[in-house]
Amino acid sequence: MHQNVAISVQNAYKSYDKNYILENFCMKVPRGCIYGLLGASGCGKTTLLSCIVGRKKFNSGELWVLGGKPGTVGSGVPGPKVGFMPQEIALVGEFTVLDAVFYFGRLANKNDSEILANFMELKQLLDLPPDDRYVKECSGGQQRRVSFAAALIHNPELLILDEPTVGVDPILREKIWNYLGELTQKKNTAVIITTHYIEETRQANLIGLLRGGKLLAEASPNELLAKFNTSSLEEVFLILSQKQEAGILENTLQSRPEEFDSNLSIESLPEEKNRSIEVLTKTNKKVKLKSTSSMTINPHRAKALLGKNLKQFYRNTSGLLFLLFFPLLEILAFMLGIGREIRGIPIAIVNDENKNKLCDGFSVNGSAIPYGYINCHFHNLSCRFISFLDDPMLDMIYVDSFHEALTGIKHGKWVGAIHISENYTAASEERFNSGPDTTDDALDSSQIKAYLDMSNRQIGYTIKYKLLDLYMDFQKSIFKDCDFEKKFAEKPINFLDPVYGVDGEHFTEYLLPGVVNTIAYFSGTLLTSQIILTDRLEGVWDRSAVAGVTAMEITITHFILQFTLLLVQNLEIFLVAFLFFEISSVGNLFTLYFFIVLEGINGMALGFWISIVSSNYTMANILTCGAFYPMILLCGVIWPLEAQPKILQFVSNTLPFTIPTQSFRNVFMKGWGLGHYEVLNGVGVGVLWLILVISICIFKLKTIQ
Repeated sequence: MHQNVAISVQNAYKSYDKNYILENFCMKVPRGCIYGLLGASGCGKTTLLSCIVGRKKFNSGELWVLGGKPGTVGSGVPGPKVGFMPQEIALVGEFTVLDAVFYFGRLANKNDSEILANFMELKQLLDLPPDDRYVKECSGGQQRRVSFAAALIHNPELLILDEPTVGVDPILREKIWNYLGELTQKKNTAVIITTHYIEETRQANLIGLLRGGKLLAEASPNELLAKFNTSSLEEVFLILSQKQEAGILENTLQSRPEEFDSNLSIESLPEEKNRSIEVLTKTNKKVKLKSTSSMTINPHRAKALLGKNLKQFYRNTSGLLFLLFFPLLEILAFMLGIGREIRGIPIAIVNDENKNKLCDGFSVNGSAIPYGYINCHFHNLSCRFISFLDDPMLDMIYVDSFHEALTGIKHGKWVGAIHISENYTAASEERFNSGPDTTDDALDSSQIKAYLDMSNRQIGYTIKYKLLDLYMDFQKSIFKDCDFEKKFAEKPINFLDPVYGVDGEHFTEYLLPGVVNTIAYFSGTLLTSQIILTDRLEGVWDRSAVAGVTAMEITITHFILQFTLLLVQNLEIFLVAFLFFEISSVGNLFTLYFFIVLEGINGMALGFWISIVSSNYTMANILTCGAFYPMILLCGVIWPLEAQPKILQFVSNTLPFTIPTQSFRNVFMKGWGLGHYEVLNGVGVGVLWLILVISICIFKLKTIQ
């Protein structure tokens, strides 16, 4: 391939959904040439440019750019040989004007002094906004001029401009065309420019007229005007379009540059098209061109990407504050709102034994007096029992009748009622002293009847077991006063000190492992999905890729910064739970911190996958919520896995933080270390999920890179 040919496209086509975007397409752009590519929206201009810069591939045919195949080693495409200005602005909004230009200059491995010198020249040419103005604060026209400068900053061999003069002042447009002319003459740069202003391409050396994926003509403006005997390029395009519509279009008018070496033939190898090609020259010497890897890392580009990511973070104040305080608010909401003792539950008290008195001034002393060997005399036991109900959980409301109490439950005034019969004390004494000879009436009257609203299962069962515990305390106190062995009043099953955990431990401690893991996981997901998706939707990802940035560089640089923020988020969770609220752990705190960091990394991997497959923020949010609810419902945090069907238990155990949560709990409450299988398996599940999701991401990246 002769060195003076910048781009050669031969018999290429690219199709989408069986509709040909480019068909039987041939095009040649010499070096030192301004090539105007004209056509209506949807005709294939942007698709063609994407193929030239290596972002897309033809289904068949040959494409040579600067003497090499895009995407092969040494081609420089994608890479620093190309300057690319897409239709969209494709700049980071948090960049200043100077940052935006320096970013793309550094991606091209230019040193700062060279970038600054070029920037000062472009600043004057393009009338750029002040250096320290943020891109997001510039007008649309100003943003396009900054985008233009970013494409020119590294003096590329090939400059591709997709509608650069839209919204630009006519005088400035003229200056840009004059500058492009100087660029092609002095530096032998090849320029491809698309524009809506057809007549302005009179200043181009060659024009390609594209319609419906077909190149209608490729020649100089003067040749086209002369051939169709008109003074307007608009009219030339109209005539060619009418002929194409009528099916009488002649062979494409093409002007071949004399410098093109027609003795060179190219043979593609279909079975190797995704990896390498062979070029046959007139000497029949075979040259192997290897495809570049999307997994390589260049230190200069990586440094530029890290700087970009950092500025995106700290200059987006609201987003940064949200990411820092979101996990903090989550753990505070849990610690303050979940697992604490229930208080102030309204309970109606119907004490028929003391209708006219509310047990005011009642004293336990003297309410149970022993006489004889096995007998005991009782006095006002109803008030004695009510005195044991003086508990923060219960808010006792005295009512006059059982009907009133029941009506109050039905109307939601209180969640339960306690009814004590009018001869409760006498019946209890008979039951206590007579044993098996107690009458049925005495047995019934000696019962304390409780009526509960069980529509709220959690509250209903909590009150039920609280009343049972309080009654046991009441009964033990009577046995003590009657000089009987207290153990007879206890349940005939003895729960000794637990092997692990603490008897009566708050629900907070039980839920803590699952809650901190889920907060870490979905904080990581939210962190990664939104930031990377922003780059993709704003075009920064594609434009950086055209500059040579690889998928691995994007992944690694995002990971470094977001992992640092993740460590801060997880540290916040830890400090709140274990320092501020003084939650004590039997196991090693560093091991626990390792677990939530691992969960956070897994969440980042999921977020990265979401950012790759999502086409917009709505889709990303749906995927995040869609992943959250099944996992949180099935992981055993809300309800034990043992209550699930066996098949569902198996599915639940394969989720990212089901087994890791149990491993966390084993460290937290049992003191086990990483050497224990029931702890190590949680690490294994986390690592396996990480490998799986990252592998899927890499596979997907290869399809979009």
